[in-house]
Amino acid sequence: MTIAAITIWEGTPKGLHMLEEGSRQSAPVHEGMGAKNPRLWRPTAGGEINQAIYELHFDSMEDYGRFNDVMMKSEWWAGTQKWMADNYDEVRTVGTSVLYDAI
Repeated sequence: MTIAAITIWEGTPKGLHMLEEGSRQSAPVHEGMGAKNPRLWRPTAGGEINQAIYELHFDSMEDYGRFNDVMMKSEWWAGTQKWMADNYDEVRTVGTSVLYDAI
């Protein structure tokens, strides 16, 4: 079963550019924590131009749970929370959903 964790971000052009840079740095950190296939999706047609979707894959809910446990205890997460608070006027999360592939 494939699990996808997606976080929707919303921001100004400057904020979304900052998110792109941060995602490039975060992707290898997330892989080291057990995530697969990190992606930051930006719309080119349709969708909300002021949004981006950060996506991670996992082989099971157990793998996602282990990743989440490691991430929440990490210094990286503490720094990310500070970055999010410091840049809230430019970019912020709309929310995170955890999905499973049903086919």
